[in-house]
Amino acid sequence: MKCGYVSVFGRANAGKSSIINRCLGFKLLPVSSKPQTTRDNVRAIYTSDDTQIIFVDTPGVFKPHGKLGSILLRDAYNSLEGIDCILFVIDAASKVDLELANKLNNIKDIPIIVCFNKIDLISLNTGLERLTQYQKALSDTNATFIQTSCKDNFNIDTIINKITEILPERDFEFPDYYVSDRPKEYIIAEMIREKCMRLLKDEVPHSIYVDIKAIEEDDKNIDVYCDIIVEKESERGIVIGKNGKMLKDIRTFSQKSISSYFGLKTHLDILIKCIPNWRNDDKYLKKFGFEDGNK
Repeated sequence: MKCGYVSVFGRANAGKSSIINRCLGFKLLPVSSKPQTTRDNVRAIYTSDDTQIIFVDTPGVFKPHGKLGSILLRDAYNSLEGIDCILFVIDAASKVDLELANKLNNIKDIPIIVCFNKIDLISLNTGLERLTQYQKALSDTNATFIQTSCKDNFNIDTIINKITEILPERDFEFPDYYVSDRPKEYIIAEMIREKCMRLLKDEVPHSIYVDIKAIEEDDKNIDVYCDIIVEKESERGIVIGKNGKMLKDIRTFSQKSISSYFGLKTHLDILIKCIPNWRNDDKYLKKFGFEDGNK
């Protein structure tokens, strides 16, 4: 029996959450084309008959803006502590960026698997040229390189098999029916925030926080009451949309995701609240769980 922790590390929008969702076989983590979709070190749990892989999905590494950005960047690097394997996800379709590879090249005691992702978006020659540069940058680590495409589900099994090979012999840390150690409130909030990321303009999503106020459920229904927090009154208007259409779309798509995940008929009640500059306000960063401790 094998069990261990795998830090999924890389630039924002490299496809880290998509890789984990593919490994799990269903969508647990929020995925969007916009960076900072993931704001916490989230544990997603893959379990087979003899292996349990605890994926730690991290905020993507990016140039931080403000206090919240600095906290997310710190959490991304902290995720490398106390783990059994690093899954370094690279966006093959983006120009070569060796900064993170050079940092990982100094790690000697943790096995590294490099997931060269999105190969379906580039030509073979371009891909091989970029791959060679990363291989040279990580030449001191004996890293294993795996070319992948989440879109085509290509080489996902290879990732799981390689991680399983690396993990130590150890009893499972979670029951085999667990898929995450996060509470229901967190999962629902992330589902709603993902819909905001997908539907709203670029300038709005990064200021959004979804605050779950209450959840009521029985055998057939789940009622969710939440606030969507923004920083500007103008953003509040964008989230609501003309004649309330944007808010209606956010509610509709979120309800479908929640219903599908929990198998319950869902009613979602949303209020839009403006808290100016909350991402740089220690009071609200602490209230929403973003502080020098861990969430």
